[in-house]
Amino acid sequence: MRAVLDTNVVIAGDFGDFIDGDFDVAVTSLTYAELAWGVSAAPEEVARAVRGAALQRAQKILGPGLPFDDDAAASYGHITALIHARGRDVRPRAIDLMIAAIAHANDAAVVTHNVRDFAGLEGLVEVIPA
Repeated sequence: MRAVLDTNVVIAGDFGDFIDGDFDVAVTSLTYAELAWGVSAAPEEVARAVRGAALQRAQKILGPGLPFDDDAAASYGHITALIHARGRDVRPRAIDLMIAAIAHANDAAVVTHNVRDFAGLEGLVEVIPA
């Protein structure tokens, strides 16, 4: 099964089981963007160095991120329509929903520690608790 790791799974660093398991694991360029923001937002130099090293480690292990391309943009339209139809707001979850759109466009599930971030996508994107 193909699976896209949510940013919180990469931050936790506990993705080894998914790599070694029955999953074809990928990460998105949006996750790398969120992690890069986390590096720059660290309040101290040591924390920036630790976060930067963790980002480099993830990139080395997980490889290039899947992009938010035209196929993902089309999937995002389907996802946001579904979220609106179910009475939920898209804005607070925009990046999570973009990650879900990338997964959808690549026939993949999303692996996350925060299943609630992906609530409302039932029937469109499989969400797997990490």
